[in-house]
Amino acid sequence: MIKGCIIVYEYSYFCLHARGNSQDVIALSVMQYEESGTQANVFQDLQQVLQEHEHSDYVTVQNLILNIILRNRMCKLLVLNYI
Repeated sequence: MIKGCIIVYEYSYFCLHARGNSQDVIALSVMQYEESGTQANVFQDLQQVLQEHEHSDYVTVQNLILNIILRNRMCKLLVLNYI
């Protein structure tokens, strides 16, 4: 859940700067997160990491989770929509 929140807030931040309209930006970002397939990708990647690294140390798992967040960041969707 926290990973999704980070991705949604990151996307919301860029939406605010790109569109300049703060009205319902979090709700719209959550909807985009769910509909874009990003949520499903994050959950699938997270399950895989937790299964494959269940005995790994916290730092290793934390770095893998950060990589999931970076791979699935949604601000790249804004860039693609404006090109």
